[in-house]
Amino acid sequence: MKKSMWAAAAAVGLAGMVLAGSGLAAASESQPETADGKIRTVSASATGVVMEVPDMAQITFGIVTNGEKADAAQSENTEKVNQVIATLKGMGVEDKSIQTSGYSISPQYDYDNLDVNKQPKLTGYQVRTTLQVSDRKIADAGKILSESVKAGVNNVEGVVYTCSTYDEKYEEALQKAVKAARKKADVLAKAEGASAGKVVSISEGYQDLSARYQSSDIGAAYETADAVQNASSIPDLSAGTLQIQAEVSVTYELAY
Repeated sequence: MKKSMWAAAAAVGLAGMVLAGSGLAAASESQPETADGKIRTVSASATGVVMEVPDMAQITFGIVTNGEKADAAQSENTEKVNQVIATLKGMGVEDKSIQTSGYSISPQYDYDNLDVNKQPKLTGYQVRTTLQVSDRKIADAGKILSESVKAGVNNVEGVVYTCSTYDEKYEEALQKAVKAARKKADVLAKAEGASAGKVVSISEGYQDLSARYQSSDIGAAYETADAVQNASSIPDLSAGTLQIQAEVSVTYELAY
């Protein structure tokens, strides 16, 4: 009786060893190792792109004044800047959305008529204040630009567009990039008779923050002070489409 029990136990143990051996063989096939014991891998990089229509605008314009004396030009400039800011606030633009992004006072010279020492003659001074209005709906940007010109703006540098949902759309682009990377890795692995298995590592590519904004050449329509003053109508602003893209690099285990 004892002999039979020992024989049965030995048979069960042997079967367990066979099953365990089969399991090890299966794992070895799904995660093949190189001669030095490292897991074989395949890597791929990909880009995901999402197209989105911008809904927000950032406007940059300036107030330029000239005078024979610096203090006179500065006084006139300050008065006009205050008028423009008051106009913006009257249209509902908050303080946090108005930024003085530039200020300068520079001497002006006449290079065509030289003085007795053959040096350009000083004719006066120019004061320039640059204002940046941000976080405005594109639907309101044209009116803001038009009313600001009436209030004293005489130099329009440009308008840039962005999306209020940029971060959300960027995440969507990341997801597309990851899917595209796996597809490329599968194509590469197939050449080896395998497929892309578990992810070993994944990294995000460089994110260009300037890509958040799309420039407009509307400033070209206001290249001179006369052009600005003659712009009595509200300009039509067409934002076009913003391309949002993300890049990833992924390494996978080779699965056979």
